[in-house]
Amino acid sequence: MRVTQLFEDVPILEKRNWHPNLNVGRITSDSRLIEPGDVFVACRGARMDGHDFLSQAIQAKASVIVYENLPEAIIPPAIIGVQVANANECLPQLLRAYYRYPDQKIKLIGVTGTNGKTTISYLLHLLIREHTRSAYLGTLWYDLPHQKLAATNTTPGPEVLIPLLNDMVKEEVKTCIMEVSSHALHQKRVYGLGFELAIFSQLTQDHLDYHKSMEDYFSAKKLFFDQVPHPRHMLINTDCAYGKRLHKSYPNAKTLSLTAAADYEVKGVDLSFHGSRFSLCFKGREVPFQIRLPFTHNIYNVAEVLAALDILGYDPEDFRGALQEIPGIPGRMERVSGVDGYQIFVDYAHTPDAFENVLSQTRRLNPKRILTVFGCGGDRDKGKRPLMGKIAAHYSDILVLTSDNPRTEDPSVIIRDIQKGIGKPQTDGSGPMIHTISDRREAIQKVLSLAQLDDVILILGKGHEDYQILGDVKIPFDDRKVVQSCLKKDQRVFFS
Repeated sequence: MRVTQLFEDVPILEKRNWHPNLNVGRITSDSRLIEPGDVFVACRGARMDGHDFLSQAIQAKASVIVYENLPEAIIPPAIIGVQVANANECLPQLLRAYYRYPDQKIKLIGVTGTNGKTTISYLLHLLIREHTRSAYLGTLWYDLPHQKLAATNTTPGPEVLIPLLNDMVKEEVKTCIMEVSSHALHQKRVYGLGFELAIFSQLTQDHLDYHKSMEDYFSAKKLFFDQVPHPRHMLINTDCAYGKRLHKSYPNAKTLSLTAAADYEVKGVDLSFHGSRFSLCFKGREVPFQIRLPFTHNIYNVAEVLAALDILGYDPEDFRGALQEIPGIPGRMERVSGVDGYQIFVDYAHTPDAFENVLSQTRRLNPKRILTVFGCGGDRDKGKRPLMGKIAAHYSDILVLTSDNPRTEDPSVIIRDIQKGIGKPQTDGSGPMIHTISDRREAIQKVLSLAQLDDVILILGKGHEDYQILGDVKIPFDDRKVVQSCLKKDQRVFFS
């Protein structure tokens, strides 16, 4: 592609050595990948600044370098220098132009929020693909009609995302449902993409190691709705305080609620460990649904899926049968089979709000005892650790504190942070029995050995993940497989 075509829609502050008819190779923000003829964009990241690698890009014979600050290195006459106001915004613009705007040829649906993104996005993908070619990009994986790829990020960066959208066009994909994270929004990964529908699930504490405050976190999420072009349609959960704030900025957005008047209202909720029943009221209709997903937060998730289907022009009632057949979403209150006498669920819950949802609703269903295993991720929001400890201790009868992707932190230090929210053990036996086992496999083994008839075991934090991050190394580890392995070794018989 010629330079003049590539930069046609990019606001340029200054040009150096401008050669409009020069043909360029690929576009990248990684100076290590530069080959002669490429375009290097000096993006700013959380840990590194691309401006520090401009000299490296020049030495590698890039055809064009794009930057915000004038480089100290002298730009040779054969290399074009382009100064822009925001390199992170420029990168997806250039990639979209290079691939001839694939996002305009696909109906994009984005889901953002602290919890619920994966369930909403993947469930919507499963239902829509029964009617048209659909793709999913998110935490679980990247799912295209003819290929399934491991997810590099919840929301891929533009150098992965735009080529993926181009592949979807080639595969004749009509709809792409993607999770849109706050990191992605802050880092401009989806900048300039035109979304058919933006869905806001809710917002609670998480990622404060990155965003520093809840206000900053909310501002990052709001970017999804503020960016140009605005999403054509918006759906907001107004039972969330931040959802109410967002709706004030966008009063024409469609709303969903379990507790108040809204465009989509949920009534008649009936919950059990085996699933849920509810009715969705919209446009003067009241349609009953039954799903295999337990708990109120999944009612919200499924209701937003059904509301999205209506907004997109489908009849939600047409999906009643398909919904009943879906056993669940990987790692989201996923029931581990192969055991009689008690129930085991593996869930991705890793925030205080998710803990409150899962544990409080488990308690309301009156199991004999709740046995909980969890840890907190290292090098992440430390403020949520004692909050999660307090919630887990409040609802659990037995609590096993362990590791969850400790990364470069000492697992024992993370566990001590969790224990600050639990306080001292109660001498009268009123509090939970607490075990501290840093090795997650041993922790799961321990909780299974303590299980009794009619107990519920919750293994929280990792969900679908099939690895542990120790230091900078990923090692294979899947809670579900570990449970199955332990169960095979422990063939007990329960008598009522």
